[in-house]
Amino acid sequence: MKKYHIDTQDRIRGALYGVAVGDALGAPLEFMTAEEILAKYGAPVREMVGGGWLSVVPGEITDDTQMTLAVAEGVVENPEKPIPAIGRRFIVWYDSRPKDIGNTCRSAIQAAKRHISAGDDEVKAWQRAGEDVATCSGGQNAGNGALMRTVYPALYYPKDKAAEMAVAIGAMTHRNDSSDMYCKLYVELVVGALDDPTGVMQTVRRLAEDLRDLPPTGWVVGSFSCAVKAIAQTETFEGAVVQAVNLGGDADTIGAIAGGLAGAIYGFEAIPERWKDCLADEVCADLDRLAALAE
Repeated sequence: MKKYHIDTQDRIRGALYGVAVGDALGAPLEFMTAEEILAKYGAPVREMVGGGWLSVVPGEITDDTQMTLAVAEGVVENPEKPIPAIGRRFIVWYDSRPKDIGNTCRSAIQAAKRHISAGDDEVKAWQRAGEDVATCSGGQNAGNGALMRTVYPALYYPKDKAAEMAVAIGAMTHRNDSSDMYCKLYVELVVGALDDPTGVMQTVRRLAEDLRDLPPTGWVVGSFSCAVKAIAQTETFEGAVVQAVNLGGDADTIGAIAGGLAGAIYGFEAIPERWKDCLADEVCADLDRLAALAE
């Protein structure tokens, strides 16, 4: 049986760094097929290669990590009522013209800005924004944009509050039952891994047997399934994230989802140094600070 790191703080740090390295490793592979990845690179990608449709530099993070950091900063600022603080950070980030932003998140942020400009308080504005997107999409808003950023509530809040807060934060942009369900399940797995990584790994393997094999798209159900199966079918943090991103499709987000949970299971020390060394210094500083605040 794999000996998991026993220090909880190491696993908290591992979960946050796991999101970032999974995002950065997968970003150059986004929208490629698994066959195209093999044809281009000759083998599964295991290094921070850079490139892709976003022309990222090796180790560059994208919206998955950027929104995760925004959630974390907002939670730290106002743990009891984090939505206004998170929302302000989403808007600042959106206004900075990031390289990538998912359609559902973009639409929700635009809607929230309109409602705030019209005089709504921030909590009401984000509630209405999530409702607007759900209505305009005809309920087709079960993307992975809430799941990809939901690790920090699992690290920061008490066990009995973490899932509730994660669902509320996710609904700012993704007011959808499927999104709620998989955010809740993911948070419960991460919370469990902080205390009992061996038990959670057993749960992940049982869960993987019950999940359908689905393509690596932006649908929250498929993204969750791909990430969980990548962890269940491997024995190390590196193996899990490499398998996740080399599926292609929404590779950065699936890598981030897998990396967050695998980081909580295996811990920070299990993440390859060569991957951590590729992250920008300011990103590492934010991850370290926010991990320490989640103790």
